Amino acid sequence: MKSVLSFLLACLLLLPCFALGETDPAGADELEIVETEEEAELPVELRSIPLPVDFTGGAAPDENLYYEDISYADPTIQVKIEFKDAGAYIHGYRGKTAGYWVADIRIGHASQFRTAAAESFDTDTALPVSVIADRVNAVVASNGDFVARLNKEGYVIRQGKQFRDRLRGLRDVLLVDEDGDFHVVHLPKKGEVADSVDGKKVMNAFYFGPVLVENGEVPKKLPSFTHLNPESNYTRLALCQVGPLHYKIIMTTMKIGNSLGLQLKDFAQLCRDEGVQTAYNLDGGYSTELYFHQKRLNNQENRDASDYRAVPDILYFASAWNGEE
Repeated sequence: MKSVLSFLLACLLLLPCFALGETDPAGADELEIVETEEEAELPVELRSIPLPVDFTGGAAPDENLYYEDISYADPTIQVKIEFKDAGAYIHGYRGKTAGYWVADIRIGHASQFRTAAAESFDTDTALPVSVIADRVNAVVASNGDFVARLNKEGYVIRQGKQFRDRLRGLRDVLLVDEDGDFHVVHLPKKGEVADSVDGKKVMNAFYFGPVLVENGEVPKKLPSFTHLNPESNYTRLALCQVGPLHYKIIMTTMKIGNSLGLQLKDFAQLCRDEGVQTAYNLDGGYSTELYFHQKRLNNQENRDASDYRAVPDILYFASAWNGEE
């Protein structure tokens, strides 16, 4: 127990001092932004403990290892939540405000990057993100790419199992290999995507897009398609890789009262400015949700979880620590 407490203390000492800002439920004129210190040190080295590559969940998070609803750290995973001002990314809306959440995630083993379905990835059953996330012991979770919406097209692999291969050259595909590294394929057609990359098996493949950042830069042109609304100030969510086993989930505020989301090109720039190497756009609008410590972080109307759009799938990061030394 003493060594566990020492580990926790070490993790907390490395956390910057930040807090979540909130929007007034009725739509406040300003978002409360709390400045943060720059991260000065790397985190404590994490243990590499593999989880089963299947549809079971992770180890149950230890309630004692959450810190003020802004972080979680155990020997296999570290998550830090921060809320920031996105006003610099709004154009043409004088007096409007915008913000965004960043979940900074480090894991010890690639198997802690996981996906889960409300029922199965080949059905259209849908549940709230919170219900699916709690079932699989997620430390942090978000909505996925809404696999059921595009059931006549796409490329879907979840936890190493392929569910769909119907590519029509309409959307970018994100591949996550067995080492947890991201690979993008732009507008592929049938037969142009394999189930391995450089000899590494693809564990998860997403089909919504587009790719927002590739090799640290925003593509010169972002494709447009149904459900994307690129020119609207929309609620958006991106799954990002910073480096090996280091990820970010970035989510903008909702369009409520005086608060706005972002246009797609501005959201892409924001993701780039967050220092990610790859950013991939997932389902947005009312499907958008970032879930941490039994809370929907974008619950800006104080609504009950059952009032939000149910989704067929989530992505999540899990602990692999069973509490033993």
